[in-house]
Amino acid sequence: MLSWKENQTPVSEEFGDIYFSPENGMEETKHVFIEGNKLLQRWEEQIPQKSFSILELGFGTGLNFLTTWKEYTKHEDRFRLHYISIEKFPLNKEEISKALSVFPELQTTQEEFLNSYEDLIPGMNYFRFQNGNVHLTLYLGNVEDALVEISGKVDAIFLDGFAPSKNPDMWEESVLIHLRRVCKKGTTFSTFTVARMVRDSLTSCGFVLEKRPGFGKKREMLVGNYSGNENESEESIPKEKPWCRRSFTERETKTATIIGAGIAGSALAYSLSKREIKVTLVDPSGIANEASGIPGAISHPHITKLPTPTSLFTLRAFRYALQFLSFFADKKEFKTSGLFHGVTEEMSSERFRNGLKNHRLSEKIAAWKEISENSQNKNDLGKEIGEGVLFPKGFWTQPKSLAKRMVDSSSIEVIPQKVVSVQQSGSGWKSVLSDSNEEIHSDSIIFCNSHEIEDLLFPVLGEKFLPIKKVRGQLLVLGETENSSRFSNILCAEHYLTPSIEGEHILGSTFDEFDLDPKTRTKDTKELLQYVQKKYPSLGWNEKSVRSEKVGFRAQTPDRFPILGPVVSPQEFTKVYKGIELPRNRTKSYPILKTIPGLFVFGALGSRGILSSFLGAEILASLILDEPAPVESSLLESLHPSRFLYRKIRTLD
Repeated sequence: MLSWKENQTPVSEEFGDIYFSPENGMEETKHVFIEGNKLLQRWEEQIPQKSFSILELGFGTGLNFLTTWKEYTKHEDRFRLHYISIEKFPLNKEEISKALSVFPELQTTQEEFLNSYEDLIPGMNYFRFQNGNVHLTLYLGNVEDALVEISGKVDAIFLDGFAPSKNPDMWEESVLIHLRRVCKKGTTFSTFTVARMVRDSLTSCGFVLEKRPGFGKKREMLVGNYSGNENESEESIPKEKPWCRRSFTERETKTATIIGAGIAGSALAYSLSKREIKVTLVDPSGIANEASGIPGAISHPHITKLPTPTSLFTLRAFRYALQFLSFFADKKEFKTSGLFHGVTEEMSSERFRNGLKNHRLSEKIAAWKEISENSQNKNDLGKEIGEGVLFPKGFWTQPKSLAKRMVDSSSIEVIPQKVVSVQQSGSGWKSVLSDSNEEIHSDSIIFCNSHEIEDLLFPVLGEKFLPIKKVRGQLLVLGETENSSRFSNILCAEHYLTPSIEGEHILGSTFDEFDLDPKTRTKDTKELLQYVQKKYPSLGWNEKSVRSEKVGFRAQTPDRFPILGPVVSPQEFTKVYKGIELPRNRTKSYPILKTIPGLFVFGALGSRGILSSFLGAEILASLILDEPAPVESSLLESLHPSRFLYRKIRTLD
């Protein structure tokens, strides 16, 4: 809750403290944080095309972020800005707008920010602004939890929580010690306070401190830099998953070859090209002509009974996809029509209700609904729908059109050939093409070629370790009926049904891991028609309603989670981590295993390919270029390709 001073300075009733100086909050930000970290001077010296990362403790009104963004615009042609901020008590859009109304010079950036400041979820929320040059990762939750989850190193730190006397928990040594994880030698910090507990906490973390004149009525402030070493910074990293720790090699990547031009490969090509990487996209079938070539796809978060990697990842991917597609796609490619997921045998009413409660979601993201049998709303199907969860911003997309738009909007070279082999070449890689034996040389190679990933990886690694299955799915395109205009939401249960899109409805999809016939099957068509006739009999569809059928092949893993990240040597992994979970090895320290430079995979997106692609592309781009990742470390662990090696060898003697 906020209260306001006469000059419109916001005050937190939770902590009894002001959010910024009543004298001039923007000038305070410039003095304490911009000048305190010597940002303008450092940005003049910044290596072009690299990124600069800032961590802030205490997002508040967003004043520090927007001021930093405004100062950055003078340098936007030279490097990317990554801004990570932590906030336990987020303000709403109206409160932020009112608080910042006294700074008209921030109006442009404020408007762009507030247009995307919605659908927030606990944990990490990722935003891109200014044509992809400004990246904001906003963590909603406890500072200590956030510092453990941040994946990446930062160049500067803004310590801007409420005063230590008002909010001592944030400034405790046990909390700030985790700053080591995000620091590299020379990382700077600044803060408005010189309180003894703050000085002691920062000194114990490895920071060298210096007092400087404060802003306005504050006589002094603190600045400094991290003087610790790499081993010290790892002390606060959980020991149980050393294979997932990121190693920052400062390896330069200027060129990348992406094998596979489905929605995942196209999204990654777009993300890398926006970071000034020269991208070559290779696929013999062209852009999104395989599984991504379906006539339409639907997306919503997958809410499990308790928070799991699956639910947490899909929530983050859903929120980012909404932001990205809202400015990128046109109205024929994307629409937030809302999605209603009815109760099924697998997803019971109790499971849905507990999932909503345990994930602490706003009703703007997901809400429990019981549709009245007597509903007069023409968009309702009454008792045919029943009870379930409404995702108000559930959406449909045209994936093939989106993939082409992403590729066409950037300087990406597309080669419609098949890669027959991949080999190391000097410090980089070469891909050999089938038709001409032509070679493509690049710093990095990313395998986005679905269930064929290991066909090319095996000769390089000498061992198969990715359990990717090929799954067949068939869907139907149905014509409109007299009654099919009665609903406007996507309807999900055992199958999904879209509202009318350009005069057609999409009904999907079957799921078959065993019969991989690429041709359409009559029995699948009958199965889908029988489902829609039984579930929604009033819509009146029959065999004559079928306009077309489509077969596609998903790639998925046993845990039904994507594979995303760097590749290691399977033999070396087994040698280093064998028996890692045996009782006798509980106290043993395990090293970080170096990944194979320039080798990455992005695949097995399963039935959530559209939802996973946009955020997944941003995650992988950050890993390739040593930037802070836009999701939690625990989620990176769940996505990591080596998780299958770990499960296989952790208890081997």
